[in-house]
Amino acid sequence: MIDYAIYRIAVLVPTLFAVSLAVFLVLHLVPGDPARNAAGPDAEEEDIALIREHYGLDQPLWTQYGTYLVRVAQGDLGESFRSRRPVLDEVLRRLPATVELAGYAMIFAVILGVGMGVVASMRPNSWLDQIIGALSAFGISVPVFFLGLLLMMVFAARLQWLPPSGRGTWSHLVLPVVTLGLPYVATFARVARSTMLEVLSEDYIRTARAKGLVQRAVIWRHALINAAIPLVTLLGVYFGRLLGGAVIVETIFAWPGLGRYMVDGIIQRDLQVVQGCILFFATAIVVVNLMVDLLYSVLDPRIARG
Repeated sequence: MIDYAIYRIAVLVPTLFAVSLAVFLVLHLVPGDPARNAAGPDAEEEDIALIREHYGLDQPLWTQYGTYLVRVAQGDLGESFRSRRPVLDEVLRRLPATVELAGYAMIFAVILGVGMGVVASMRPNSWLDQIIGALSAFGISVPVFFLGLLLMMVFAARLQWLPPSGRGTWSHLVLPVVTLGLPYVATFARVARSTMLEVLSEDYIRTARAKGLVQRAVIWRHALINAAIPLVTLLGVYFGRLLGGAVIVETIFAWPGLGRYMVDGIIQRDLQVVQGCILFFATAIVVVNLMVDLLYSVLDPRIARG
């Protein structure tokens, strides 16, 4: 177990290095002058030159990347061109809002999706199974931005039951969480249904039923536990997608998180902000995938031994 964990942690280093290199090159090869954007349209050439010198933009690209890599290794994500504030401070200040949104959306998706999938697997090909399948197809096919605007129009503008934007009370969470989590409810439901149908046909399930165990005990104590590995896989994979979707949802609902901060950086072409946010997102995704891999070895020790 420990050797497996050390191996997985060692793989993180080249992964994050490749991500940082790719992000750096893509953002610096985009047409435009970030120093001129930071200085403003009425700035003098001397002021623009000073900004380039201050941020090292007058250096060769490989020198800029080396400096950036050294700073990142020291926990420094740079300084925003616009606000002149450290990017790491802004990331840490906005991180709780994004974690709150993504966390509640994942809980919403897992509880509702797995519950729907288990119910559908207990009554395959019934009218209830067909309704759950239709709802799952709807949830997967609806774009996040359309769903968010639709929910905002109905529940905030028309019915005025929920606030349309901002962060504060539980009511501010409802629309963003449902918007972000609903597509994953559908996916968890479909995967849980198919996995449970496979598990319920196994011999040990028939043995458990032959011993006289009630249906609830068979489902929750035997079948669902053995169907958990594919669902845990989805947790790791979809956490990254949740963060990507949070960028859109935070923009729609004016949620003060990392996604909205990154979108503002893209609009203002603030390279330090965009680089810092993407690298932070990538690190979070890689760390979560590591935790999922370690959880595999807990659910099935044969994975760690392999």
